Amino acid sequence: MKVFINTVKDGFIKALKTTVTLMKVVLPVYALVVVIKYSPLMPFLEELFRPAMGLFRLPPEAVVPIITGVFTDEYGAIATASQFNFTGAELTTIAMIGLVFHSIPVEFALSQRIGLPAAKFVLYRFTASILVGILTAQIGGIFLC
Repeated sequence: MKVFINTVKDGFIKALKTTVTLMKVVLPVYALVVVIKYSPLMPFLEELFRPAMGLFRLPPEAVVPIITGVFTDEYGAIATASQFNFTGAELTTIAMIGLVFHSIPVEFALSQRIGLPAAKFVLYRFTASILVGILTAQIGGIFLC
Protein backbone atom coordinates (compact mmCIF):
# COMPACT_ATOMS: atom_id res chain seq x y z
CA MET A 1 0.00 0.00 0.00
CA LYS A 2 2.90 2.33 0.78
CA VAL A 3 4.26 1.91 -2.77
CA PHE A 4 0.86 2.86 -4.20
CA ILE A 5 0.62 5.98 -2.03
CA ASN A 6 4.17 7.05 -2.96
CA THR A 7 3.44 6.45 -6.65
CA VAL A 8 0.28 8.57 -6.53
CA LYS A 9 2.09 11.27 -4.56
CA ASP A 10 5.02 11.35 -7.01
CA GLY A 11 2.65 11.38 -9.98
CA PHE A 12 0.66 14.26 -8.51
CA ILE A 13 3.81 16.29 -7.87
CA LYS A 14 5.09 15.68 -11.41
CA ALA A 15 1.69 16.59 -12.87
CA LEU A 16 1.63 19.80 -10.85
CA LYS A 17 5.13 20.74 -12.04
CA THR A 18 4.14 20.03 -15.66
CA THR A 19 1.02 22.17 -15.28
CA VAL A 20 3.05 25.06 -13.88
CA THR A 21 5.55 24.76 -16.73
CA LEU A 22 2.77 24.79 -19.34
CA MET A 23 1.11 27.78 -17.70
CA LYS A 24 4.38 29.68 -17.90
CA VAL A 25 4.08 29.38 -21.69
CA VAL A 26 0.34 29.46 -22.26
CA LEU A 27 -0.71 32.39 -20.04
CA PRO A 28 1.79 34.96 -21.35
CA VAL A 29 1.12 33.93 -24.95
CA TYR A 30 -2.64 34.12 -24.37
CA ALA A 31 -2.31 37.60 -22.84
CA LEU A 32 -0.07 38.83 -25.67
CA VAL A 33 -2.51 37.55 -28.29
CA VAL A 34 -5.41 39.35 -26.63
CA VAL A 35 -3.40 42.58 -26.80
CA ILE A 36 -2.44 41.99 -30.45
CA LYS A 37 -5.98 41.03 -31.40
CA TYR A 38 -7.37 44.38 -30.26
CA SER A 39 -4.42 46.55 -31.30
CA PRO A 40 -3.71 48.29 -34.61
CA LEU A 41 -1.13 45.58 -35.29
CA MET A 42 -3.82 42.99 -36.09
CA PRO A 43 -5.20 44.67 -39.24
CA PHE A 44 -1.62 45.18 -40.44
CA LEU A 45 -0.78 41.49 -39.94
CA GLU A 46 -4.02 40.43 -41.62
CA GLU A 47 -3.31 42.50 -44.74
CA LEU A 48 0.34 41.46 -44.86
CA PHE A 49 -0.40 37.73 -44.67
CA ARG A 50 -3.77 37.60 -46.48
CA PRO A 51 -2.26 36.10 -49.69
CA ALA A 52 -0.30 33.45 -47.79
CA MET A 53 -3.30 32.49 -45.66
CA GLY A 54 -5.41 32.22 -48.82
CA LEU A 55 -2.99 29.55 -50.03
CA PHE A 56 -4.09 27.45 -47.03
CA ARG A 57 -7.77 28.45 -47.26
CA LEU A 58 -7.43 30.23 -43.94
CA PRO A 59 -8.75 33.60 -42.79
CA PRO A 60 -6.03 36.25 -42.40
CA GLU A 61 -6.14 36.13 -38.58
CA ALA A 62 -4.84 32.53 -38.73
CA VAL A 63 -1.37 34.02 -39.09
CA VAL A 64 -1.31 34.75 -35.35
CA PRO A 65 -1.47 31.12 -34.10
CA ILE A 66 0.84 29.99 -36.90
CA ILE A 67 3.51 32.57 -36.03
CA THR A 68 3.06 31.85 -32.34
CA GLY A 69 3.62 28.15 -32.98
CA VAL A 70 6.76 28.87 -34.99
CA PHE A 71 8.34 30.77 -32.10
CA THR A 72 6.92 28.83 -29.16
CA ASP A 73 5.37 25.38 -29.34
CA GLU A 74 2.07 23.63 -29.93
CA TYR A 75 0.69 24.81 -26.60
CA GLY A 76 1.30 28.44 -27.49
CA ALA A 77 -0.44 27.92 -30.83
CA ILE A 78 -3.40 26.27 -29.09
CA ALA A 79 -3.69 29.13 -26.62
CA THR A 80 -3.55 31.59 -29.48
CA ALA A 81 -6.06 29.77 -31.68
CA SER A 82 -8.56 29.70 -28.82
CA GLN A 83 -8.89 33.48 -29.16
CA PHE A 84 -10.45 33.17 -32.62
CA ASN A 85 -13.49 31.44 -34.10
CA PHE A 86 -11.92 28.98 -36.53
CA THR A 87 -13.84 26.14 -38.15
CA GLY A 88 -12.79 22.53 -37.71
CA ALA A 89 -11.12 22.50 -41.13
CA GLU A 90 -9.23 25.71 -40.35
CA LEU A 91 -8.07 24.43 -36.95
CA THR A 92 -6.91 21.20 -38.55
CA THR A 93 -4.88 23.09 -41.15
CA ILE A 94 -3.35 25.38 -38.50
CA ALA A 95 -2.53 22.36 -36.34
CA MET A 96 -0.87 20.46 -39.18
CA ILE A 97 1.27 23.46 -40.14
CA GLY A 98 2.20 23.92 -36.51
CA LEU A 99 3.08 20.27 -35.99
CA VAL A 100 5.59 20.41 -38.84
CA PHE A 101 7.02 23.90 -38.23
CA HIS A 102 7.09 24.65 -34.47
CA SER A 103 9.64 25.83 -31.91
CA ILE A 104 12.05 26.84 -34.66
CA PRO A 105 14.41 29.00 -32.55
CA VAL A 106 14.92 26.15 -30.07
CA GLU A 107 15.27 23.49 -32.74
CA PHE A 108 17.62 25.71 -34.79
CA ALA A 109 19.92 26.02 -31.78
CA LEU A 110 19.67 22.30 -31.05
CA SER A 111 20.46 21.30 -34.62
CA GLN A 112 23.52 23.56 -34.61
CA ARG A 113 24.69 22.06 -31.33
CA ILE A 114 24.46 18.48 -32.58
CA GLY A 115 26.10 19.28 -35.88
CA LEU A 116 23.18 19.29 -38.32
CA PRO A 117 23.08 21.98 -41.01
CA ALA A 118 20.61 24.20 -39.15
CA ALA A 119 19.63 26.45 -42.07
CA LYS A 120 18.86 23.45 -44.29
CA PHE A 121 16.91 21.86 -41.46
CA VAL A 122 14.76 24.98 -41.02
CA LEU A 123 14.27 25.35 -44.78
CA TYR A 124 13.21 21.71 -45.04
CA ARG A 125 10.70 22.09 -42.18
CA PHE A 126 9.37 25.35 -43.65
CA THR A 127 8.86 23.77 -47.07
CA ALA A 128 7.29 20.66 -45.57
CA SER A 129 4.89 22.79 -43.49
CA ILE A 130 3.74 24.66 -46.60
CA LEU A 131 3.13 21.41 -48.48
CA VAL A 132 1.35 19.82 -45.52
CA GLY A 133 -0.72 22.99 -45.03
CA ILE A 134 -1.82 23.07 -48.68
CA LEU A 135 -2.63 19.35 -48.68
CA THR A 136 -4.54 19.59 -45.40
CA ALA A 137 -6.50 22.60 -46.67
CA GLN A 138 -7.46 20.67 -49.80
CA ILE A 139 -8.48 17.55 -47.89
CA GLY A 140 -10.09 19.55 -45.08
CA GLY A 141 -12.09 21.51 -47.60
CA ILE A 142 -13.61 18.26 -48.81
CA PHE A 143 -14.11 16.31 -45.57
CA LEU A 144 -14.29 18.80 -42.70
CA CYS A 145 -16.66 21.49 -43.99
